Amino acid sequence: MAYVIDGNLYFQDGNNSPVQLTNSGEDWRILFFSEDGEKLFFLRGITPFSLYSINVDGSHEKALVSNNILQTLGTEYNEATMICHINLVPNTHVLLFKTCFYPEPDNYNVLGGNNELLAVDGDTGDVNKLLPPGQVSDYYISPDGRLLAIHAKGHVDIFDINGKIIRRNLLTYTPSEPVYLPPGIHWIQDSNGLIVVLPLPTFFDTSGGAPHYTVWRYALDGSPGIQVPLVPIPKDLVSVSPDGNWVAYRDDQGALYLGDLRDGSAQLYESRPGFSLFEWSLDSRYFVYGGGSLYLISINASPLFVDKGDFIGWLDANRYLYISDKTIVMGNVDGEKKAILNAAYEVYRESTFFTFVFLN
Repeated sequence: MAYVIDGNLYFQDGNNSPVQLTNSGEDWRILFFSEDGEKLFFLRGITPFSLYSINVDGSHEKALVSNNILQTLGTEYNEATMICHINLVPNTHVLLFKTCFYPEPDNYNVLGGNNELLAVDGDTGDVNKLLPPGQVSDYYISPDGRLLAIHAKGHVDIFDINGKIIRRNLLTYTPSEPVYLPPGIHWIQDSNGLIVVLPLPTFFDTSGGAPHYTVWRYALDGSPGIQVPLVPIPKDLVSVSPDGNWVAYRDDQGALYLGDLRDGSAQLYESRPGFSLFEWSLDSRYFVYGGGSLYLISINASPLFVDKGDFIGWLDANRYLYISDKTIVMGNVDGEKKAILNAAYEVYRESTFFTFVFLN
């Protein structure tokens, strides 16, 4: 696992003592471990901040993207340009990102962007432009790392990882007004299709509370999207499983439902409102929810109380991390629990962006 204390990066391997990797005093957000466990990617400095990589043994610290580097790439970048929307391509050391720029002081709450897509090699630092300005509202990398779902307001296109168009307008939709609600876009695990969560109203102004949503399946072969007929209809939070077969959602009263996206059936899991939705396991068999008190859902089984605490994330299909009484605990779906970092409250509180990787 890795975390930040006093602006410096620390790495801990299992139950071994933590090792300090950096001494800048300016590191503040850990983004990713590479999936091979060899590299960490993190952010350093005040805005506009810089993207760095470092090996887990502390060697080969490298500035990958900074404001100065961006300004060498084109005249569309200036001293206010920064990187945003950073993601790691699966099974690689390549990161994709967009660029944003800070607003004028008198309009501080508005953050602009060039709506483009770039890539940086985490080993060499080489930066390439994949899609030009104006084409990308957001992007989603397929689980196999080969494809991109590119969302621009009103439609979604499919590109390969090098920026070549594969399918134009896989789906189109009417954006809501006057408040725009973006769709939720989720690749299914075999990378052959998308689950898309669309807000139901085309008119939305927040006066009626949270919107309702419809859920759709889209294959990459160009066939029309198929709406999943969930009853009750989802409202507020919607969480899709990695395999695209299940969805956890709330209804009008805030009750928690589990829906089968293959046939549209849904079952009530928790009638009391207010529980936070967290995360599906990697094999889509389990789901963690709660807030202060954690519960584990297993498909076709009753919810199981886990512990008092706050969820951190899944390690693999069976193990997950949470923090309870100042201790980071590894839980197992069979009910086993193991403390792996004691006196962890300060580490976790100061290092909001805490990351880890589990290697077999």
